[in-house]
Amino acid sequence: MSFLEVFQYTRQDSVIHKLDPRAKLFMSIVLAVVALMFLAIIPLLIIFCCLVPIIGAAKSLRRWSRSMRGLSILLIFIIIFNTLLSTQPNPFSHSLALTLRLVALMTSFSVFFLTVHPDELSQALIQMRVRFEFAFAMSMAMRYVPTLGQEAYAIMDAQKARGVELDKGNLLKRIRNIVPIIVPLIIVSIRRALSIAESMESRGFGANATRTYMNVLKFRKRDWAVVTVSLLVLVFVVYVRIFVPLPTWMLWQLPI
Repeated sequence: MSFLEVFQYTRQDSVIHKLDPRAKLFMSIVLAVVALMFLAIIPLLIIFCCLVPIIGAAKSLRRWSRSMRGLSILLIFIIIFNTLLSTQPNPFSHSLALTLRLVALMTSFSVFFLTVHPDELSQALIQMRVRFEFAFAMSMAMRYVPTLGQEAYAIMDAQKARGVELDKGNLLKRIRNIVPIIVPLIIVSIRRALSIAESMESRGFGANATRTYMNVLKFRKRDWAVVTVSLLVLVFVVYVRIFVPLPTWMLWQLPI
């Protein structure tokens, strides 16, 4: 469950952390859109190489790398499964490109989730004219990710104590071993959701439509600079993708 760490906020003193959540959300969306525009290995590698310094500027490379290692089994499964079933001329190259795109998308949004506190996310959505109920739900979902990971580790330890070998066997056996973890995790999640719902109801959630907030987010010059640069990058990439033919070396594929 280490791949869930990519959605867990980490408090750091970095340039990315100091940005407004709305600026980081716009930047992450632009990076994800740029990654979705290409399905060739070289352009996706270039995009990935541009994303890594941003993660480094957020001082979250270690947590991001642990998440990618936790996701490695899924990535290998995608490559193998898609290579065997793909109808493309070069199935392995196509599968590798899809995997690189998935990693780029995960990295794009990890810039946002690793650097935005759930309270800041809720306040940003509210100031973007999103309904308070939806903003609160998003904030609660972000808060629940670390708890979900802790519950998963506790269930894994309990199953190992009962003699379940989760780390042994071939790939199919390891996939089957996920069932003794997923089922208890779903039950615990439902119970926790019911407990939270009862707590909110006992506190009169939603009784007053008019709400006040202690902290109000404000755009600064650096936030406007991030939004402007992100918008220029998006316009440039869209123009290149539509009107400029890519060089042959950027469309290179493995001969398998």
